[in-house]
Amino acid sequence: MSSTEVRQATQLYAAGLSLADVGKRMGRSYSTIHKALKRAGVRMRDTHGRA
Repeated sequence: MSSTEVRQATQLYAAGLSLADVGKRMGRSYSTIHKALKRAGVRMRDTHGRA
């Protein structure tokens, strides 16, 4: 993902969207979004027991 896409994904995630919803909006998979945000140092929200 480009730095612009990572910034956009970070903003959407910070606004409360789930990783899956961010991925759907951006045409990427949940795992791609998760990896990119983790790499960028974004703190992940609690999954409430979900893996």
